[in-house]
Amino acid sequence: MKKLILLLVFFAQISFAQTVSNPGNQALDPSFALKSNGDVVLSWVEKSANGVLFFRKVNQGPAEQVPIDKKASTHAEGMPKLAYKADGTCILLYEMNRPTAASRFNGDLLYAMEVNGVWQKPQHIHQDTAAGLSHSFGKIISLPNGQVGAYWLDVKVGPKGRTLVTASTAPGLGFGDMKILDKQTCECCRIDALADTKGNVDVIYRDLNDKGERDMGYIHSNDFGKTYSESVPLYEDHWKVNACPHAGPSLVRGSKGLEAAWYTGAEGSSGVKWAYQGSKKMILHLPGDKIRMPQLASNPKGETALVFAEIKQDGDRYYKQIGFVVKDLSGKLTKSYVSDPAFDCSYPAIIWGGKSWIIAYEAVKEEVNQVVQVISK
Repeated sequence: MKKLILLLVFFAQISFAQTVSNPGNQALDPSFALKSNGDVVLSWVEKSANGVLFFRKVNQGPAEQVPIDKKASTHAEGMPKLAYKADGTCILLYEMNRPTAASRFNGDLLYAMEVNGVWQKPQHIHQDTAAGLSHSFGKIISLPNGQVGAYWLDVKVGPKGRTLVTASTAPGLGFGDMKILDKQTCECCRIDALADTKGNVDVIYRDLNDKGERDMGYIHSNDFGKTYSESVPLYEDHWKVNACPHAGPSLVRGSKGLEAAWYTGAEGSSGVKWAYQGSKKMILHLPGDKIRMPQLASNPKGETALVFAEIKQDGDRYYKQIGFVVKDLSGKLTKSYVSDPAFDCSYPAIIWGGKSWIIAYEAVKEEVNQVVQVISK
């Protein structure tokens, strides 16, 4: 039985099908970046007979291959991703596995810079490059000073968990020294971060406290990342699990402040939660273990949108469908589904495209060629 992973993308002002990935390859890991001029950049991975390939697509332009190591790691929580400096320099961040006898999860985090259209040689973002260590689950964002900031999980320094660290680029240069933000976090979930022109930098991640609870942690800077607050729980789910959830959070700034979405498996309170960061007031709780992979986006009006993957059943067939919820300025929620139920869909990404929401996700359908569906919402 042949299964193909498909990438489906919704572009603004397009009402016809448009192929994004190569139908001959396995496409996965869609992610969005934004240039300083407002251009939306979609990137994704393709697995081919020659190894890992990486592509980007700017607005309605053609797909362009970006050089990446053929053995780069492609797991969804630590997928390759792009960010841009204000001067147009593009930065690619990706993982490379370096398994050892002690742990098959060890690896390095590398970045490459495209300067004036020319890609430079990849470099380690971390200073310690010894084998047997783990540096992964990176997030990169554009900063208001024109540079790029990075956040990732680094080596273990305490009895359990890993460290959350940060570093940023300098004019004409790559990333400098890293700084530890939290000495004990969950070992393997994606991170999200936001920065604004007022000096606020906000970071959300799956934490790990001394009780073994893996709830979301939140830290804040009001001086453009020079100093950060102590970590506090974003919301007390009290999910205690001796395993990695492989489910990181999403963070966005709406009309009433920061909003976060995440998955929790806490007993009696499982599901996807969407809440305001400051008041911890719940916007929406989609209960149960059939809803995963939440991602948020906002638009200039202050409206926010949530996408997620929901497991559904049709007879003996189980599949995931991409759900889409928009919150308007009055707080009203409008829910719909944007993926074809004939496909098994997962790992949605979302961004505001200027006039409509743009959504990308993976999809699998049996016994068919890869397809790409395009829609604006």
